[in-house]
Amino acid sequence: MKKIVIGSFFFALLGFSTPTKKYKLSIKVEGITEIKGNLGILLFNSEDGYPETEKKALRSYTIKVENESMLIELGEFPTGEYAVTLMQDKNLNGIMDKNMIGIPKEPFGFTKLQEIPFGPPSFYESSIKLVKSTIEQIKLMEI
Repeated sequence: MKKIVIGSFFFALLGFSTPTKKYKLSIKVEGITEIKGNLGILLFNSEDGYPETEKKALRSYTIKVENESMLIELGEFPTGEYAVTLMQDKNLNGIMDKNMIGIPKEPFGFTKLQEIPFGPPSFYESSIKLVKSTIEQIKLMEI
C-alpha cells in the first residue's frame, strides 16, 4: 500500500507542469534619419519564413515613427531563439520598396547586425537567445 501511495504521488507531480518563465523583449531602434512613416517589425522564433514572410512571423507590429531613436517593447516570451527584422515604411504603402534587382529602397535593420549584409541574413545569423529580459539595439541601414 505504501508503494502505491508513493508511486501515485510521484506520477501526480509529473502531471503538473511548471509554468514557463517569460522574459521581456524590447528593441531600441537607432539611425532614423527622417521622422516619417511607420516601422514595420516582424518577430520570428524559427527560420521558417524569415526574414520577410509576415504570415510566418510569430508577431508583427506597426509603430509610427516619432523620434530618431525609439524604444519599443515587443512583449514577454519564453526562453528561446528570436530574430527581429524591421523596415521604415516612409511612404506608408505597407511594403518594403525595392529597386528592379531587389535592393531595398527604404531603411531596414536586423537583430545582431550593425552593417549592411550581402543579401538577407539567415535566421541564425541574426537571432538572439532570450534568457533574460533584454533590450536589443537595431540600427537602421540604407543602401
